[in-house]
Amino acid sequence: MINIFSYVLVWGFVFGSIYLGLALGFSIIVGVLRIFHMGYGIFFVLSVYLVWTFWKVVNLDLWISIIMAVVTTSIISIALYPFIKKYLELEDYLLISLVLAFLIIEETVNKIYPIETGVYLPTLISTEVLKLGYVTIQFQYIFISILSLLSFIIYVLLLKFTKFGLIIRAVSQDLSTSRLFGINVNLVYAVSLGLATVAPSVLVIFYSPLTRIDPFMGFPLFITALQVAVLGGLGNLKGTLIAAYVIGYIHAIVGFLIDPRAMNLASLVAIILILLFKPRGLARAESIW
Repeated sequence: MINIFSYVLVWGFVFGSIYLGLALGFSIIVGVLRIFHMGYGIFFVLSVYLVWTFWKVVNLDLWISIIMAVVTTSIISIALYPFIKKYLELEDYLLISLVLAFLIIEETVNKIYPIETGVYLPTLISTEVLKLGYVTIQFQYIFISILSLLSFIIYVLLLKFTKFGLIIRAVSQDLSTSRLFGINVNLVYAVSLGLATVAPSVLVIFYSPLTRIDPFMGFPLFITALQVAVLGGLGNLKGTLIAAYVIGYIHAIVGFLIDPRAMNLASLVAIILILLFKPRGLARAESIW
């Protein structure tokens, strides 16, 4: 029983940390723009396949390829803003259009790099296996868990202790007053879209050696991010942190004690039950923090 408890403790932390990294960008986008970015999964696919393109096709160094991929993904996210701005008041059209953009990019990637291409990224930091009490775990999982937490801390510090972070929070809480004070709302929106993709892109690049890479990998990752964001309180980073570990530990408990196939079902049921009592999620959804 102690062995099982150790596995739940360690893997709950790992799952929660990964889910936190995946959901960070979505929470920022929802918190600032107040829209469901249904194309958010695009960035998981783009970041991985752009690394492959820069590394294998352009023949750049792997680490330079990673930097180029993250920067390019952010630029693409920013480039979507004029389109998002045009339909910002027509949310139903915007949501459908973002889903279509997601599908178009998926199919384009599938056309250029079908699954048979065998895309892979050698981004394992170490092949070592760690022994944590009764638990044996690959070092890469610990690395991406720490990377995710560091990304979260950086975002929080940026939002709470910098001038630009103050501006982002002002825009997220009161758009009209922000405009009256001369804040360039369009610039804040565009930069927020760019910043929101950095942490998830980096995380998925280092997570890719531990999972299957294919052109359709973005949707299941997006669903995970969506669950965390909804449970946490849409757009609230504090709630995102709590929700990520709640779902992580639900998955660990169900996976090790009941049935791994029931992990997602258990988390979905838990989310529905929690939302019945806290309809706005675990944290206040009116602010980004």
